[in-house]
Amino acid sequence: MRRRRHQQGFTLLELLVTMGVTVVGLMGVLSLYVVTARSNASGAHGGEAVAIAEATVEEIRGMAIPELLVAYSAPALPLDVSLDTVAGRAGTTFDRRVQVTELTATSTNLVKIRVEVSWTESGATAGAEGGIHDRRISLELIRTASEAL
Repeated sequence: MRRRRHQQGFTLLELLVTMGVTVVGLMGVLSLYVVTARSNASGAHGGEAVAIAEATVEEIRGMAIPELLVAYSAPALPLDVSLDTVAGRAGTTFDRRVQVTELTATSTNLVKIRVEVSWTESGATAGAEGGIHDRRISLELIRTASEAL
């Protein structure tokens, strides 16, 4: 057989190089997708935590101080209590903490209500790896002590 001088097609080496470059490019796109998905999940958890904190603040805001003390079995202010854990979407659990303190330096009729909601990202245990996966948001409001608002 006679060899053709101007053969058409690709050599095996050319195909392997092309496939290698394609795989490297696809790995870059895949890593971008993973980072974007994690970022979206983190934002969703933050939004969910804010909604839980707002609901807790509104629940407490609707109680008079004597009702609040009875509800949380506290003899007097200041109040610092951990509430029940709230289950969120995708298996995330949110821990809630409420602190109520009198603002006697400003007025004898004002109290500060602080609600903290904390959770961990990536399914980690709280405090693991130096706490790099731990997240917390806080909402505060000041209201009068004499009545529910």
